[in-house]
Formats: sequence, structure tokens, C-alpha cells
Amino acid sequence: MHSVSRSVRLSISAALLAATAGCARPQAGLAGQWQLSWQGRIGTEQATLLLQPAGEALSGSFRNARGSAALSGSVHGPKLSFAVDFPGPPPYRIVFSGVAQGNQIQGEAQPQDVKARAFAGHGGEIARDYYTWTATRVLP
Repeated sequence: MHSVSRSVRLSISAALLAATAGCARPQAGLAGQWQLSWQGRIGTEQATLLLQPAGEALSGSFRNARGSAALSGSVHGPKLSFAVDFPGPPPYRIVFSGVAQGNQIQGEAQPQDVKARAFAGHGGEIARDYYTWTATRVLP
């Protein structure tokens, strides 16, 4: 009887271990390749992200049709934020912030370090979706 209860305890322990294995910290789930889409000045733009979280730090790369750039940022639970510097001309930066949920990320993008008229359109009117972005995990 003693061996049966030990066997049952081992089975329960193994089941609990397996169940908690999927409960890793949210930022661990961000690692990997993502397909990003955002509304830019010239319409919908696409990019590939490679995200590498390490604790609350986020690094990686941003690659689109015009080239590749490093990104850096932070992760706090499901929330993330990262900046990408574009060479221009003129050079500028976009800060992407969002919330990850499973294999999707949704958020907002904010241009920085650029003269406002470069992003303002006629008289400054820009539709709200201009600042939105989404990303979907690229599965192996």
C-alpha cells in the first residue's frame, strides 16, 4: 500500500509540474519572430520583429523593406514598449507600446524626434488608426 501512495504522489507531482510549466512569465512568451503591421504615412506598412526579452529588458531587431534596425525597450507583465530609430532623411524614432495576449500584440505607435509637419498631414489632421499597430507571432 505504501508503494501505491508513493506512486500516486509522484503522479500528482508530475501533473502539477507539467501544469505549471505553461505558466511561465508573460515576457518569456514574447521571445521569437513576429509579423508587425502598422498604419504609416504612406499606408499600411509591414515589418518583421525579432523580440528577445531578458527580465524586464527587451531587445531585438526590426526589419522592413527599407532595411533592418535594432530595437530596445521594456516588458512589464503583458505590456511592452520598444523604440526603433529610422535613419531618414530626416532621421526619426517610433516608440511602439502594446499589450501581448497569446500570439497577438496590439498597441499604439508614436513618432518622436521628428519635425511635426513630417507626420502631421494637411493641417495636422490624422486619423486615430494612424497610430495603431498589431503583431502576430510567426510560428515555426
